[in-house]
Amino acid sequence: MSEFINNNSATMIAVLVFSIAGMFAWDQRRNWRGLVAIAFVLFVLGAGWTTSRTGPSDVANLAELDAAIASGTPVVLELYSDTCTICLISKRSVDAMEANLDGRALVVRVSADEQVGRDASRRYGMRALPTFVVLSADGRELYRESGSPDTERIKHEALSAS
Repeated sequence: MSEFINNNSATMIAVLVFSIAGMFAWDQRRNWRGLVAIAFVLFVLGAGWTTSRTGPSDVANLAELDAAIASGTPVVLELYSDTCTICLISKRSVDAMEANLDGRALVVRVSADEQVGRDASRRYGMRALPTFVVLSADGRELYRESGSPDTERIKHEALSAS
């Protein structure tokens, strides 16, 4: 049950926000300014969710993931979902970490909503979102972290592997 809640937290929050907005809209149905304000807040929240989404996985299947791991550079494997609140909140810090790695380690994002993500989560025993696994250049697991990422620690572990 906790995995379901973790994986779908953004969806549950959206349903709650839209339900509350609907109740306020019902109360404000004769007040057009109130309705405009509610519509504006919902638009801003929707735009924020749209821009914070990660999108599809970086790899299409486990063979592509294996090729990335065999590339000879350390790999930071991120299992995420676009319906996970922590995943959405941490996206910018993970993007910054990837830029700071500057090609010395490869960040591979895998969506738990796709088949490759389900396969990778079974292979690496990932149960919570987001989960970060640092793999050495030869594919050994060096570090694992679930939940809100400590990007400095992940970066340090990835760079010490190279």
